[in-house]
Amino acid sequence: MMTCPGRRYSRIKGILLLASAFAWIPMIATDAAGINMDVIPSVRLEEEWQSNVFDTSTDEVSSFGTRLTPGLALRFTSADNVMLQVSGNYEKVWYHDAEARDAGTNTWFFRIDSTGGWKLTPTFSVLPSVYFVNTNSSYRRTRLVPSGDPVVPPVTIANYGNTKSQEFGGGMGFDYRATPNLTIGISGKYSEQRFPADNVAGSGVTDSTQAGGSASVSYLFSPRTNLGITAGGGHQTYENNPGSDTLSAGILFGHRFSPALRFDATLEISQVRQKGAPGIQAQKESSPSGNFNIAYARETFTARAFGSYVYSGGSGFGEATRQWTTGIGFSDKFSREWSWDLSGAYQVSRSVFETEAVDLSSTYGAAGLRYQLWEWAALDLTGNLNRQRSDGRVGETLNNYSALLGFTVGKPYKIY
Repeated sequence: MMTCPGRRYSRIKGILLLASAFAWIPMIATDAAGINMDVIPSVRLEEEWQSNVFDTSTDEVSSFGTRLTPGLALRFTSADNVMLQVSGNYEKVWYHDAEARDAGTNTWFFRIDSTGGWKLTPTFSVLPSVYFVNTNSSYRRTRLVPSGDPVVPPVTIANYGNTKSQEFGGGMGFDYRATPNLTIGISGKYSEQRFPADNVAGSGVTDSTQAGGSASVSYLFSPRTNLGITAGGGHQTYENNPGSDTLSAGILFGHRFSPALRFDATLEISQVRQKGAPGIQAQKESSPSGNFNIAYARETFTARAFGSYVYSGGSGFGEATRQWTTGIGFSDKFSREWSWDLSGAYQVSRSVFETEAVDLSSTYGAAGLRYQLWEWAALDLTGNLNRQRSDGRVGETLNNYSALLGFTVGKPYKIY
């Protein structure tokens, strides 16, 4: 069913406000005396070279450009050192070459994330995650969506080419420790992808939504190992295409090898059903699915590896896909002034029911070196890559690379 853009955007804004309100639950329900709050205003200036400013598969145009990003963050730290951050920023890019000036982009970004479960009581905790991206740069969208975040619905890192998009995702997980060894969990998640009507005709992108929930029971067999069962379901809708439903059930496992290293995973059997429509037969498919996360943190060094194999309704092309994703992230502060980071992800998305409609492989990576000039200012040098191959009827084969020198001014101000 077609809906006007104004109604779509109003609905997303309403959902965003609701998600933000839910994110304040930890602060409202927790004794404020045990919470530290910082306000962090910032401004970032970048000088950038990009190889493909229009995100096209042919006739690539490269250019130098300037990016200005003012931002604001609220950071809350609990008594047990869990950090919850609410942040937002606006990006404006001006390209300097004459043939690239029409490629100037605007991006709004909002994020709520947490380093762990926020305890509302000694036995009850909540883990929120929210993101919102409104941009006319698919290259920036690929970098900003939280790939590998288990709290929100599966995200697609595909580059949609020269396409405007608006994307929202949010989720919450609640854990209740019924006994010292038994934990009951319940979660809910929702996401939307919207593509304005003035995008290039024939691009194949389609508005869609994903909604779902799950429940789990986990038992701590030793101080280091937990094992449990989980089950969940979801519903996906696509504009002008029949929707689909997913069901899954399986086991979950976690083990802490040392104080610094932890491994978590789920292994499930999943089924996706596509509803029937005039001229389209109802179909279903079942297969194994799951995800894993490995996290390491010691002193100033952190490392993470993640992966998933799931059915997804968020491909952007109006149908259910089978999605494989894997990624890594490293960071280290090797002196008082110097730090580095490295991250990347690889994803394959393929149509479940319609042969060769979607067959995309997407890769992104970033590496950065940062120097802290003063407590409130830093310089960094960063390189990014985005490579994509399409062997289906929709999506584009394209490459995009960038290198930038950034200067960031920002300082936390303690409120309480």
